[in-house]
Amino acid sequence: MRSNKSSGETLTRTQRARREDLIGAAVDVINREGYAAASVDRIARHAGTSKGTVLYHFRSKQGLDEAVVSALYDAGAAVMGERLREAGSSRERLRVYLDANLRFVAAHVAHVAAVQRILLGAGLVGELDVDASVPLARILADGQAAGELGEFDPALMALAVRAVVDRAAFHLVEHPGTDLDRYVAETARLFDLAVAPTGRTAQEDPS
Repeated sequence: MRSNKSSGETLTRTQRARREDLIGAAVDVINREGYAAASVDRIARHAGTSKGTVLYHFRSKQGLDEAVVSALYDAGAAVMGERLREAGSSRERLRVYLDANLRFVAAHVAHVAAVQRILLGAGLVGELDVDASVPLARILADGQAAGELGEFDPALMALAVRAVVDRAAFHLVEHPGTDLDRYVAETARLFDLAVAPTGRTAQEDPS
């Protein structure tokens, strides 16, 4: 799902701010009342505006759903791109991928949870999980080719990583007292052990 606004369409500062407010209202209503009950009318009331205003900005409920998803993915992609450019070996890139994703999720738990509810409601969660795992599977396969990683199925390992990342939003909402640093470190250690060549630990990794 992507935004129904074309990439060449220029928005004024006021329009961008209004769209952001409406996306925030949609996140709130979806998480509070569920995806099926999050109608344009309810979202408009929560935002203190009219249904017509919502439809002016997003044209349809589907357009609003797509904007909620795109806003999260675009923000996450910007963070991930910056962090991964600084990483070295494949094992380091996996650790950075997990660290950046989990900390991003922790900072945007409500938005991530709303997106998961949208994808489940639209029947797209499995499809997009596979799409999101492809770049990571490529990193893992490259690491195996370079002799940095052990033997495993890169596609399945990438899906396992994505499952942990996607579930993190719900876990952090359900357990607000979670020690985030420990949660991230333990998750990274678990997957580092899973991908390491036989007999080598994270401490032995030169990266």
